[in-house]
Amino acid sequence: MKLDDNLLAIAATQRGMFTTSQARGVGLDRKGLTAAVACRLLLHPARGLYAVAHLVDTDPAVWHGHLATGAHLIYENAALTGVTAVLAHDLPVWGCPLDRPAIARETARRVGTKPFRVRPREMGRTVESPWGPTVPLADALVQLAVDHGIVQGVVSADAALHRKLVTVDELTAAVASVEHWPRSSRPRAMLTFVDPQCESVAESRARVEFLTHGIRVVSQVVVRRRDGSMIGRADFGVEGTDVLVEIDGKVKYADGDPEVLWREKRREDDMRAEGKIFVRVTWADLEVSGRASAKVRRALRDRAA
Repeated sequence: MKLDDNLLAIAATQRGMFTTSQARGVGLDRKGLTAAVACRLLLHPARGLYAVAHLVDTDPAVWHGHLATGAHLIYENAALTGVTAVLAHDLPVWGCPLDRPAIARETARRVGTKPFRVRPREMGRTVESPWGPTVPLADALVQLAVDHGIVQGVVSADAALHRKLVTVDELTAAVASVEHWPRSSRPRAMLTFVDPQCESVAESRARVEFLTHGIRVVSQVVVRRRDGSMIGRADFGVEGTDVLVEIDGKVKYADGDPEVLWREKRREDDMRAEGKIFVRVTWADLEVSGRASAKVRRALRDRAA
């Protein structure tokens, strides 16, 4: 079996996706679609929606984008929202299931229909993204926090603030707009943790943990020698102390470049020579609640001893 060239051309302009009506327009009826799915030439993720198998990638994050494009094909006036809108604006997400894109459309109630999570909305402003129209980014970040949690919201909001894609004022207004929603306490809490100085998912996660464990930290601390020359920056400094915290993310030293490793060791040695105490927190530490904070507390106790 071979797919119609005209249908392939249509799908190629729609990230590999097409609708039943588009298939019908090139002469492929429901029986033909069923046969193509059986032959694994097509995927059938939702009623009225198909994907050309060789034009799509089923990796969860990439497939999420294909489905988002499909949502625009089958739902008139839909806008991407929540985690889907955040991904559409090329921002990082962490800890969010990617099985169902989140969309907003005119409907009487919030529903979950395979494979979409549909949130009701009144017609309002949308912004463009590579994946199609989305709700304004500040609204999407707030909705991500509502749907998935405080830390998840902080991770993406920090990145958006760092890149100057949103402002704290815009986030504050978006949080106020959902004050009567269920779980609106999540984005309110998110606002108390966001920091545009955080430069990675791991830094955002670590900062939330430190603050919730009563460890006050300052981001991107500049360390200087006694003569005033700059040694470098540490990811965090514990307020009122000489304790510095460096977050070793998953990819920071992934290539194992000896020059990079040597420079990092030299920088750390120079900071220690100025009386600083270094604490290294790894991604694995962040996976166990309280482990990173315990490392910092040990350093604080050792400094006080």
